[in-house]
Amino acid sequence: MRSELMEHIWGNRLELTEAHSVSPLGRILNSLLAAPLTRFIIHGRDDQCAPFAMYAGEEIIPGATVADVMEEEFGLDLNEDAIILFEARSAVGTDQTSPEQLGRSIGNIIVSLASFEQKSALSGDGFTDADWAVRSLGNTGNRFGKPSLHIH
Repeated sequence: MRSELMEHIWGNRLELTEAHSVSPLGRILNSLLAAPLTRFIIHGRDDQCAPFAMYAGEEIIPGATVADVMEEEFGLDLNEDAIILFEARSAVGTDQTSPEQLGRSIGNIIVSLASFEQKSALSGDGFTDADWAVRSLGNTGNRFGKPSLHIH
């Protein structure tokens, strides 16, 4: 579905959701995630698609992020770290979703967002920022010139 997002946008099959039409998935993700969450409903032939989420900073077409496209097409001013949730119309406004289905959707979305985080955190030498921090803190001759510095 992520690969078809531009088709949904240009085909006028996306609708920004209202606060009163939040789905169970949207409520849970909104409470779990620190980043702002914007929700869209997918209309049309993909009315039964699995929900997915993307960071606004993800590149969706060469040279343009999701935030860029959403600003151009919907007039939304989104931060690069904002999360956009896309759900089928059938999922919005219903409490009929099973706990297992809801759990799978949450898990899939969290894994997807974590994958993007990992890809974007890779530096030129192949280490993530966390790897760099661990290596630099663990080095007794650290670059701050305080070999006995310990963090408690």
